[in-house]
Amino acid sequence: MATVNADELENAMILADPPRAGRAWVDPRSGTVLVRADMVGSHDRLPDDIREEGRYLPVPGLGRLGLGQALVRDFVREHMPGDEDAVAGMLRGAGGFERFAKLADSRGLLARWHAFRQARTLAAMRAWCEEHGLALSA
Repeated sequence: MATVNADELENAMILADPPRAGRAWVDPRSGTVLVRADMVGSHDRLPDDIREEGRYLPVPGLGRLGLGQALVRDFVREHMPGDEDAVAGMLRGAGGFERFAKLADSRGLLARWHAFRQARTLAAMRAWCEEHGLALSA
């Protein structure tokens, strides 16, 4: 079973999340994460067989794993009851996550938010890896 580096996979999932327009794949034989993202200047040559059906696993964006706004809503329901409508409004438009982080910080919840997000992200990445016969290095 190939092992995927957790940091590399998370970075690839961030880049693959719209609107960033990056693409990423995992080589299931080696666990290597391959990224194509113009916004970060990733112009490493991709393997010639990258388009071969079933050869590489496309990496999903964080949102597809419930790690975008859904994650914020889960945190708010659990740790900030009563703020759900206000946070939903904050998340609309550009800068929504930054506005939420400032609110969490003002409530003394920023460290708890980061721990919550990290735990849920690791769990989602681990589940994705297991689904595809891969191990995740933590």
